Parts: sequence; structure tokens; C-alpha cells
Amino acid sequence: MSHILQNQFDAGTEMLRAGQVNEAWQLAVSLMDQHPTNPDVHFFAADAANMRGDREAAVACLDALPEALAGSARVLLRKAQLLFSDSKRAAALETVRAAAQVVDSEERQLRAVARILSDCQDLEGARQWLLSAHEKLPQSGPVLFDLVVTEFHLNLPDEAEQHIETLLQLEPFHAGALHMRSQLRTQTEDSNHLQDLQDRLQRGPQKFNLVTAACYAQAKEYEDLQQYDASFAALQRGAQAYRGSLNYSAAAELAAHEDIRAGVTEEALASLAPGCDAEGPIFVVGMPRTGTTLVERLLASHSQVTTIDEFKDFPLMLGELATKLPAEVAAGLSDVEASLVVDFKVLGERYMAAARELAGDSPYFVDKLPYNFLYLGYICAALPNAKIIHLDRNPLDTCYAIYKTLFFGAYSFSYDLSELADYLISYRRQMNHWNQVLPGKILEVSYEQLVQDPEAQSRRIVDWCGLPWEDAVLEFHNQDSPSMTASAMQVRKPMNTESIGAWQRAGSGFDLVRERLLSEGMIEG
Repeated sequence: MSHILQNQFDAGTEMLRAGQVNEAWQLAVSLMDQHPTNPDVHFFAADAANMRGDREAAVACLDALPEALAGSARVLLRKAQLLFSDSKRAAALETVRAAAQVVDSEERQLRAVARILSDCQDLEGARQWLLSAHEKLPQSGPVLFDLVVTEFHLNLPDEAEQHIETLLQLEPFHAGALHMRSQLRTQTEDSNHLQDLQDRLQRGPQKFNLVTAACYAQAKEYEDLQQYDASFAALQRGAQAYRGSLNYSAAAELAAHEDIRAGVTEEALASLAPGCDAEGPIFVVGMPRTGTTLVERLLASHSQVTTIDEFKDFPLMLGELATKLPAEVAAGLSDVEASLVVDFKVLGERYMAAARELAGDSPYFVDKLPYNFLYLGYICAALPNAKIIHLDRNPLDTCYAIYKTLFFGAYSFSYDLSELADYLISYRRQMNHWNQVLPGKILEVSYEQLVQDPEAQSRRIVDWCGLPWEDAVLEFHNQDSPSMTASAMQVRKPMNTESIGAWQRAGSGFDLVRERLLSEGMIEG
């Protein structure tokens, strides 16, 4: 690369960092005219277009390269990533499969292929690819761990255990492997990893990721052995280590909740133009670890229903449409005000087009992204025929189930008990708000009632969705399909009541949570 071109790249990079995306795009267009065969120029242009929110233009920048260059693994992988981000999963799959034909043995590219396959919900394809990648790079810890995670979601505990052991031989203090190893099975007195975890904690580097993962693993294994005091002590140490690594403002997140409640009123919703009248979507919402995956699997056992898992597209599309409003429309509007002037018919149509790439021709499909609970007013505006099911669970059990789960980059509120209690309170306010402004639109399902009387509650859920009853619904645990959530192992078992009242295992450690929920009237004294 010439000195002049390098200087132009550096200037463009600074523009992007400074948020001067239009200026960067203008520079990129000029550079593509001057250097039509330079892949780096086209990558810069694609990045600039992407930051402008125009992924079609970003893809076009890559397609503008000469055919020999446009068919390289590097270009195809970037194109597949952009297509996935644009909710074009079928095109992303086709592109990444083309990339798979030309990649070499470079670790980053091998992992990128698997990641896109997994993101597009081709987990078996991702596993086969990672097995091949492991053969090419047997010393690659990242490839091995990607394989372990994929096997966890595919319910292949034996295979995952074998690969974890190989990984720990390569990297004795691999945090993810230590955590995942404990999740694969219920540990027993005769077969557990508690001493091994303690030894590794003492010998390993005292970095937050190792301390966090090993402590959560200890907590899970101690709980399996019914040593609850030791389990909660390990949880507290692990959660404290992880919370210390986060740049997270609970106040800002809860203020955003309040803004939605204040802005998305019954009057505001009534003033909106009609949305998309498509049939089929079933939204299952709630806090994490409250039975949303259970209901998803239950419904997906019906012959007329499939699942698109934790589908993140609705909130992303809503945000994207709000940020692309014409300047004269968006001027002076708050984020919530801007979100209420988007074209909800377009939003619904875009969502359905993206969802149908996964759902296929199935009459109904389940979107079980838990934090869609924040957007129910918008969902009803965009998709008035959607079915909405809300899973509710005992607040203390909810907090305990969340607190003992390591979510890896999600749910930042869950690692401090005070922040967790405050978030749950805000969530309940949110759901109370939606039930007030959307009367009769949400089916409330109690987790406790569901596991105590599975058939009656399952029939109620199926009937709400307008479906005929099928006995297969009660056999949900026999499904072979992947599960992409932390509940991947639990949903392979029949319903049970084992976790009702589990919060009491925390003992006095939950006094703070209990007092906060008592003060809000969410539990009885």
C-alpha cells in the first residue's frame, strides 16, 4: 500500500471513530474510483456504508471487486456477516458455504465460518465444520471451545466432555471449558470436579475470567451435591469478580425502561397506523430462567409450530428504523418519541420476511427472546395478529435462578443482588404497564402452575395460540432439535417441580433481595 493511500486510510479511520460517517463514505467512494481492484479500499468502503446503516451498499462495495477477488474467503466472509446483520440469513448461508470452499487453515477464518453457520441456526453444519477445523488445527483452543459450545447446544454431552478434556490439556486454565464442564451433567459425590476446580483456582492466574468461571462451576457442583452454603459463597465470589469487569449503569438501563412506559401509552398506540396483518408469530417473553424455553419447546412439539429461538431482529429493526427517520421528522424527538413515528407496517413486514427465512412454511413460529418484554407495545403495533405469552415466576426463585447463571456478555444486571432486585421490580412495572395498555393481548402463564399441572396449562397455551390440541406437546423433552439457551440441558427432561422454592438455598444471602421485593409488595412477608 502506498504512503499516500495509507494516509487516506488513517484519515478515514479517524473519521469513523469521530462519528463522521458521511465524510468517511465520501472518501471511500473516491478511493474506490481511484483503486477499483484494491480489496482494502473496498473493505473500508463497506465499513463506512455499514456504519451509515446501509448494509445493501456495504455488500455492493464488496461485490464491486473483480470476480477473482470478490470470490476470496476474506471477502465472502465479510459479505456473509453483512447479510446476516441485514436479516438475510438464506443469502448469508449461501455466501458462507461458498466461503467454506475457499478458506485456508487460518484460525480466524475457520472460526468465522462456524460462527455464521451457528448464527444462522445451522448448528449441525457448524459442528461438522468445527470438527474438520479441529483436525486442521489440533492445537487451537478457540476452535475446540467453539466446538464444545456447539455440542452443548446440540445436546451431545459425551462429545463435549471429551473435547473439554482435550482443551484443558492444551490450556489448563481455560475459563470457558471449566465452566462448561460442570454444566454438562448433574455432579455426584463420587464424580465431580470440586477439588480440581479448587486446585486450578489456586494455581491459575487470578484474572476475573478464570475466577468467575471456576466459581460459577463450583457453585453449580456444590448445588448438585446439596451443599448450599458452599454453593452460594462460590456464587458471590464469581458474581463479584464478573461485575467488577463490567462497564454497566443500572440507572441508565432502568431509566430507559421508564421512558418506554411513559411514552408508549394507550393513546400513543391507538394513534398509530395499522401494522402488518401477517399471521403466525408467537412471542414468548419474560425474565430469563422463568420457563420461556420450556414453553418454546412445548409449542415447537406441535405439528403446526416451529421455533426461531432467541430471535434478536425485532428490537434491532425497530431501532434501525428509528435512527433512519428523515432529519426533519426526527428533529427534537427523544428516542421513544422517534420509535413511535416509524412505519410499523414496514417494521412488521421486515420482521416477518426475516423470521420466515428460519420458520419456512410452518404456519406458526415461536420467537422466545426474553427481553422482548420491553417492546410488547411495539410488537402489537407492528404485528397485531401476533400471539404473546408471558412467563411469570416467583420473584425470589427468579432472582436466584438468574443470579446463579453465568450469561457470558448478557444481562449485566444479574451479577449484583441489589441491581438484580431493582431490575426485576422495573420488569414487573413494565409488564403491569403492558397489561394496562394492551388489555386482553397477553396470556399470563405462571411457571409454578405450568410445572405442577402441565397438561392443563399446556392446553391453555395451545388454545391461546388458536391451535388444536396434540398429545405430542407433553413430550417436548424428546425433541432432538438444538436449544441455543442456558437451559439447553434442562429442557431435555420432563417437567418437574424441583426448582420451586430454590431461592431458600441462598439462606440469609438473599435477605437484601427479599427486603427489596417486600418493600415493593411483590412478595408476602
